[in-house]
Amino acid sequence: MKLPAADLGGTFHPVSVTQNVEASPGEPRLALRAVVSELRARPVLHVTEIVAALLRVCREHATYIDLHRTEPASHRPLLALEARLRARFETWRRPRWPAAQLGELAGELERASADASPPLVAWQAARWLERRSARHLVGFFVGSDRQVAAGDPWPIVESPAHCYDVPTGNPANRGRAADRGEWLTLVPDDTAGVEVHLRWCGAWLPHLRRGLRIAVAVLAHTADDFEIDRLEPDAAPRFYNVRPRVPDYRARIEGVIAHATRVRADVLLLPELSLTDELHAAFVADPRVARLPLVVAGSRHVGDTADLPGRNVTTVLAYGRRLAEHDKMSDFFFQDGAITRHEHVRPGTSMQVLLGERASLLVLICKDALREDWQGLVQRLAPRLLLIPAMSRESADFTAFAERLARSPQAITVIANIGGNCAIIGRPRREQTVIVGDVPVGTCYEYVVGENHSGGDVG
Repeated sequence: MKLPAADLGGTFHPVSVTQNVEASPGEPRLALRAVVSELRARPVLHVTEIVAALLRVCREHATYIDLHRTEPASHRPLLALEARLRARFETWRRPRWPAAQLGELAGELERASADASPPLVAWQAARWLERRSARHLVGFFVGSDRQVAAGDPWPIVESPAHCYDVPTGNPANRGRAADRGEWLTLVPDDTAGVEVHLRWCGAWLPHLRRGLRIAVAVLAHTADDFEIDRLEPDAAPRFYNVRPRVPDYRARIEGVIAHATRVRADVLLLPELSLTDELHAAFVADPRVARLPLVVAGSRHVGDTADLPGRNVTTVLAYGRRLAEHDKMSDFFFQDGAITRHEHVRPGTSMQVLLGERASLLVLICKDALREDWQGLVQRLAPRLLLIPAMSRESADFTAFAERLARSPQAITVIANIGGNCAIIGRPRREQTVIVGDVPVGTCYEYVVGENHSGGDVG
């Protein structure tokens, strides 16, 4: 759901320096020619665009950089380049660079390329500029609400690892790819068949800080608590229109809302298919939900129960305001006796990352988080908070993915599920990276960011 421009601002339009793949020759000695030419031609560029242009050179020559960046002969000229960059630009505090500074930067890149290989010069300059201008990089994306393309600049916000006394190490940072910095990277060339959408949400997203309270709603421990429509079971085994069958289900939702508001939760996550259209309408209209900073309202089936499939969709709310909706992208199936039943939905096509100055959020529904190629894409996009509504008897794969993201890209992953492990939480902490929990239905499993263990149910 797209918010009005007054809420999130306009849409940024990238300039050519951020996407100039054809102009970068494959020959290493010519690698910086196009970047230098454009630096001299442009009247002004944001530092994010400059770093992205250098990272694009690094991506094209990543193998060369990995092979040669540790050679002793390269150390002295690269350190000399960094010293000259520091001397010329250390006092420049603005995110936008005018023609005079761009020309000086172009000159330094050319000078360094006479003593060191241009791909290594791009690598060294990109890392210095990124460290020097880290606080300005995310600002380039203010107002963004667009589908991005391969090679576009992509923001990486502050890691939640700083919230923990003994954070986990991050091997990807110690030997990260040439096209990925600590605060900025590029959209992958291969997006695993899905569209990648970036939406600026600004202050609507709570930043990940020590003491942030995350509540995982527990509404069922078994799939037997739900009814499923069986459509043409012999010819086309599908299921649809999942809805609760237990008489106290509304009371469970009421209990979850009451619990989350009582403990002043900052984030509330409901499981997959935990709401119908009717229950969803009542949930989002509840004034207590409007007092919660961030809510992912599980998911629900939307659409007709006829031959045409509908959608499995989740809603992201901030103080009652709809920030986004996300459609499940994968087809779920299960064995129903001798018949394999498929979820009767039209799959979505997009991963949507919500961005603030100190937070980035991605929501995936159940099996969307378990495809290996999509897991790799999530790692490259480096969201700092991943919320997953699920309805699965299995939890081992969720636990493994949560641990993987806790280490790289150091994300906090929260899964709301059914079964014995109704809550799975991965955190970038060196010991006990993933915790699981179970509490009675109608309550919330609580986790406080930065604490050594879960708070559990304090009902």
